[in-house]
Amino acid sequence: MKILIAISDFYNNSNGLCVSTQRFIKEFRKLGHEVRVISSNHGGEPDYSLPIKRYPVINGVVEKQNFHFAKPIKKIIDEAIAWADIIHVEDPFRLCHVVAKRAKKAHKVVTGTYHLYPENMTYTVRFLNNRFFNKLFMNFFRGYVYKNCKIIQCPTEKVRQRLIRKKYKPEMVTISNGIREDFIAQDIKPYEHDDFRIISIGRYSREKNQLTLMKAISKSKHKDNIRLIMPGRGPLMDKYAKIARKLDYPVEMLFIKQEELKKFITTCDLYVHCAVVEIEGMSCMEAFALGCVPLIADSHLSSTAQYALTDNNKFKANDIDELASKIDYWYEHRDELKKASKDYIEYAKTLAISESAKQVIKMMEDALKLSK
Repeated sequence: MKILIAISDFYNNSNGLCVSTQRFIKEFRKLGHEVRVISSNHGGEPDYSLPIKRYPVINGVVEKQNFHFAKPIKKIIDEAIAWADIIHVEDPFRLCHVVAKRAKKAHKVVTGTYHLYPENMTYTVRFLNNRFFNKLFMNFFRGYVYKNCKIIQCPTEKVRQRLIRKKYKPEMVTISNGIREDFIAQDIKPYEHDDFRIISIGRYSREKNQLTLMKAISKSKHKDNIRLIMPGRGPLMDKYAKIARKLDYPVEMLFIKQEELKKFITTCDLYVHCAVVEIEGMSCMEAFALGCVPLIADSHLSSTAQYALTDNNKFKANDIDELASKIDYWYEHRDELKKASKDYIEYAKTLAISESAKQVIKMMEDALKLSK
């Protein structure tokens, strides 16, 4: 197939939506398909390059999240659509709307991936984060972009069920975004350090909720021997850095490139995932694939807790005391931690992105058959 991928900010390496898209494209090409990308030119030149589009009021908020919109240019969009057998949209914003709408007009089949809840955007803007606005955005995404799709890929069953409740009409299939094979360890990693290292990867923002972890470690019985590593960047960087300087245990805040991330993860004992809004949780999946045992927030707006293999791998979202207690549990049960590390490596092998890519290709082929 000739597959056109539409995405606002393709070269963004700090956003899970964009990174996931980059990885799937590599897999599609390995499977023998031609793939082209239409996107903004921020950070690189896609096959069909569009300038960045700035919107008054919301642009400041969006750029704090290190995300950029593309300006739809119809001539370029029509050229891209004419080339493709199938069009796949990756986000619910203006470019994907115009691409999907014009693709349907040209009698081309459109599929999509649901990467983003409204709360991923509104959680950081307090006056927007309420039932009214979240419902408004959910309905807007449905009618603006996803109504044009023949089939929607939902990364988890929890996402699919939510879209059904919100009356999304296209067919929906559950396909994980998957884990890169080079992130899946072949065996249990050794523990050769004296301190207990906890890592939490993600954008510094309210929905990622790193503050809960920082407070929980302060309540740990073993905080004197705990070291916290928090790779990331984002709008709360200065606030978190100020808090970190006052804590009575070491905290490292740094931005790590993907190639170096594996080295950091493999030196850590526990991965703590505090996000209260999460479609799937790529960073958590990569961490446990490398044998770093996860401890995951169980939130009604996050699917990541589905990867908890035991009750000791999850805690109630925002519950500082429970998180502190479970950190202490893993600190005090190192033999169990080593066993869990091996179990997670084996589990990760069932979530390889190569298998997810084959399922997405089948989804696209099914969409083409349905259109005939």
